[in-house]
Amino acid sequence: MTKTTPNKSLIILSGPSCAGKTPLLQALKKNFPDIVFGTLVLYTSRSPRPGEKEGRDFHFRPQEEIRALSTERFIIAPVRHLWQAVDLDEVKKVFQKNNLIIVEMHPTLAALFQNHPQVKKLTQHYLVKTVFLSPLTDQEIENLQRSMGFASPEETVAAVMAPKLIARSLQQGKLMTPAELEDIRIRVAKAYEEIQIGKSYSHFLVNHDNEDSLHWKFTPPIGEAGETLEQFVRIILNE
Repeated sequence: MTKTTPNKSLIILSGPSCAGKTPLLQALKKNFPDIVFGTLVLYTSRSPRPGEKEGRDFHFRPQEEIRALSTERFIIAPVRHLWQAVDLDEVKKVFQKNNLIIVEMHPTLAALFQNHPQVKKLTQHYLVKTVFLSPLTDQEIENLQRSMGFASPEETVAAVMAPKLIARSLQQGKLMTPAELEDIRIRVAKAYEEIQIGKSYSHFLVNHDNEDSLHWKFTPPIGEAGETLEQFVRIILNE
């Protein structure tokens, strides 16, 4: 595989909660250190997860503070039951310093980001690609709904994703409190809707090795995690 990046590229990565976006980016950094990219640190109203750091992974702020941010400087949007924001001042700095930028964003915020006048001006000389990571194919959803007797595709996807999010919470040492269970319920309830939005992305990758898969632990990753990483690298390198 050739390891030369296009002159200027912006990659927006989205997917349902626990689809494997975070381990994908971690694997990219570890296995392809010559692919150097900038990113954006978003504002979020959720609490930090174990291992996450303020200013590196997110700017963790209360919902009220995020919603009160200036719309002249920030792009602000509801993301499921949370709120997130992008600092346009930071966007300008990242674009000035990097020819390759990879940003993980929820589809709602990503749409606002791409269509913002200041961002469109900055990206006019960038090759913009949107990559969606899906945990299931349409055929798999249809087959599961029929064989398991689920009432809808939304219910089918939720049933698949719920154990994965519960496992992630337990791995992070969280207690299954009513608040944590409600957070999981909302995330899985939105998963099917987000998959449908993802079909409009320029690249739609199906990856069954979700965030909790041990396949990401190998160097390089094995199974579908490894295949997804290879596909992602080809997208980055425009191959």
